[in-house]
Amino acid sequence: MIPSLHTGVSSLKSLTQGLQVLGNNIANVNSLGYKSSRANFSDNFYMHVNDAESGADGVPSNNILQHGTGVHVSSLSSDFNQGTIEVTGLDLDIAIQGEALPNAGGFFELQDPTTGDFFYTRAGAFESTVEGFVVTRDQYRFQLLDVEGKPMKVGLEEGETLLTRRIEEDGVVNLVVNREGEDIIRKSGQLKIANFQSPQYLRRVGNGFYSNGQEGQNLGGVLDNAIPAVGSNGKIKQYALELSNVDLTNEFAAMISYQRSFQAGSRVITTSDAILTEAVNLKR
Repeated sequence: MIPSLHTGVSSLKSLTQGLQVLGNNIANVNSLGYKSSRANFSDNFYMHVNDAESGADGVPSNNILQHGTGVHVSSLSSDFNQGTIEVTGLDLDIAIQGEALPNAGGFFELQDPTTGDFFYTRAGAFESTVEGFVVTRDQYRFQLLDVEGKPMKVGLEEGETLLTRRIEEDGVVNLVVNREGEDIIRKSGQLKIANFQSPQYLRRVGNGFYSNGQEGQNLGGVLDNAIPAVGSNGKIKQYALELSNVDLTNEFAAMISYQRSFQAGSRVITTSDAILTEAVNLKR
């Protein structure tokens, strides 16, 4: 079988993987806090028929024959740029406003109350349980953590009536309550932000969550800074949610490029097949 057939097949396989990444981006264009991905292509290893050599008189030989063997997806990159901030009006809808800061300002840290596993997300759609714990709105109800690594709580004390909840830019959570006919402001907790030295190494686990590895692992290199609006951490914006950062214009343009490249790779296979057919017919 001629090598060009394998080269064309490698093109189709790689472009199919790239198209799968594009499709996942487009499918999650409305997913809260979703960060788009990009497939990075690279050439395969080469067949060296003749390498550069020096002759007996020291004159270099330029009779170099190197044949490529196709293409493959070398890696997938995640784009952690800031997504669009949408105002919702719900007091436990919070977004991280990272702007031009590294990694868009960090992630909310969550914990699975059943397994104890930690996860990280940009989707800040939360609600409060009857006990006052701040949890995600999905059916699993992962718990939001505070700077002490404990479940964030916005519960009331005895004799209090909740008026409103205020979350400041630095993550301080204040409760405006009525106690014995008097309106007071009471600090309820401090929201935690988790940021990473290399967020590209975080593992996507679905539902808008990232994992920093199994127990004992530190894939992304978590930074020792948990306070919002400090260092490279973004500011907290209450009454808002961060939407997906997928740019449909770029995704559709890349899709057209993939389609044309797929057609070209298919033509290589078709031409190789025609050559093989002629070679077989030579014997007749």
